[in-house]
Amino acid sequence: MGKIKFVWVFGVCFALVSGILYGQGKYLANDGKISFYSHTAIEDISAENANVSSVIDAASGEVAVIVLMTGFQFEKKLMQEHFNENYVESEKYPKATFNGKIVNNSEVDYSSKGKYPVQVEGDMLIHGIKKHIMVDGSIEVIEKAIIVQAKFLLNPEDYEIKIPRVVRKNIAERLEISITLKNPAI
Repeated sequence: MGKIKFVWVFGVCFALVSGILYGQGKYLANDGKISFYSHTAIEDISAENANVSSVIDAASGEVAVIVLMTGFQFEKKLMQEHFNENYVESEKYPKATFNGKIVNNSEVDYSSKGKYPVQVEGDMLIHGIKKHIMVDGSIEVIEKAIIVQAKFLLNPEDYEIKIPRVVRKNIAERLEISITLKNPAI
């Protein structure tokens, strides 16, 4: 009985919050994708995380993204273990976040289908280290949703992610990060 009551109360609260936010230009998603790619003469390494949560406020241009580090999937199981245990220390630092703003938000017409170039600026928190970054990307307005895409380079050492000397030549100094967020309107 207690579980049913909780689900009912949660459902009513969710409906109220959704109703308040609907029409106010907020876009929310829990299935965004972030991948990274490392190329060296020795090997290529890539991983993808399809459980990325994000919210974008069209009125203010504010953006928030949360990534669970254990969500990155690698081709090789051993790479995934090393990534989580030795490099990003997922138990100690379980998530990465980005909080920022679309700098040129006034140039995006959220009411008109189309693709708009954007520049996003804010704070990225990875491995307990916060860095201010600026990234170029795009927002594509489609029916009842937006698709946000961006690519940028990230240096793991900037976030104090230590790569053992024995495998240093296997991992690029700068990783290519690709983001795709399909945020439906709420």
